[in-house]
Amino acid sequence: MKPERRWFALAPLLIAFVAPGMAGAPPDVVALAEQLDQEWAEIFYDANEAGKARRLVDLLARAEAFKAANPAWAEPRIVTAVTLCSLAGVDWGLDSLSRIDQARQLLTQAVDLDPKAMEGAAYIALGNLYWRMPGWPISFGDDARARQYLTNAVNLFPAAIDANFFMADFLIDQGEYQQAHTFLERAERAPIRASARTSDARLKEEMVEARRVITEKGRSRSGLFSRLLPDFGSS
Repeated sequence: MKPERRWFALAPLLIAFVAPGMAGAPPDVVALAEQLDQEWAEIFYDANEAGKARRLVDLLARAEAFKAANPAWAEPRIVTAVTLCSLAGVDWGLDSLSRIDQARQLLTQAVDLDPKAMEGAAYIALGNLYWRMPGWPISFGDDARARQYLTNAVNLFPAAIDANFFMADFLIDQGEYQQAHTFLERAERAPIRASARTSDARLKEEMVEARRVITEKGRSRSGLFSRLLPDFGSS
């Protein structure tokens, strides 16, 4: 029986088909994406829940304006998608699943535009969504697709802190502790990035718990993405 599912965002996507030398977004687009991502992290990890939904609504409006002004780049879609997921969790209601599905579409578009954008963030977010959402008939959750997306991320960025951490997190949930150990070690060695200092610092804290779970061969643990939406329970 599968471990208890935690919740969080297509034909198989093969890294071999990524065009070599693909041009990235202009520096001003990258800089604004990093700024909005840092704002998202500061809101998401703020222990004070009061006003969090309002702050996310404001951030979402700016992210969507950013996306509308820069339709050719993946970064605005990624920032908008992550904000949509967070808002769905903080302000859970009838439109939350619609927000999550919209986020999934934006992330899929981001992969098509540039799978390397923000160090494979679209692959990482899609992997988490497919892993943590319930499956049919409730939603689109699918562990096989989750594994493929997360594998794509670590293949593109084998030393990245977030790609390796979330691959390890997924493998822990699957009970594949030996394989998870390898990816967790990579994540532990990775430095905190100046462009993602808040979220990376929290990842480092999560790694302590992940290490304990691997050592004890424990069950699925609550993680960063699992705080984006309510727990849908087993599927």
